[in-house]
Amino acid sequence: MAKPPTAFDADPRRLLALGFSILMLVGALMAYLFGSGNSAGFAAAGLGRVGIVMFALFLAWPSLRRPSQWLPAGAAMIGVVALIVIAANPRLAIAAIPAAGLLITVSAFARAFRRRDG
Repeated sequence: MAKPPTAFDADPRRLLALGFSILMLVGALMAYLFGSGNSAGFAAAGLGRVGIVMFALFLAWPSLRRPSQWLPAGAAMIGVVALIVIAANPRLAIAAIPAAGLLITVSAFARAFRRRDG
């Protein structure tokens, strides 16, 4: 009898994102615990941020592949790009969050007007 497919069997890239996330978070922990100096702190912070973003991508993968009908086109990808920008430089959150909101709003208006014309 065939085994029903699980969420991990559906797309190997999702499992790869989880693997990279775990590796980066473990690397950040090792750099934090066993490293010394500014370079260890820099490595721990960088690996930790990218690991968190990769884990968020792992969690959001099913909705990124097939977004909801009410979600504007490209909103999921705009959110992922904003998350990556914030992970790279948290001070950019002040600009990235409103910019992502503006892009999603414009996308929603464009979708609404496009449906009325068709």
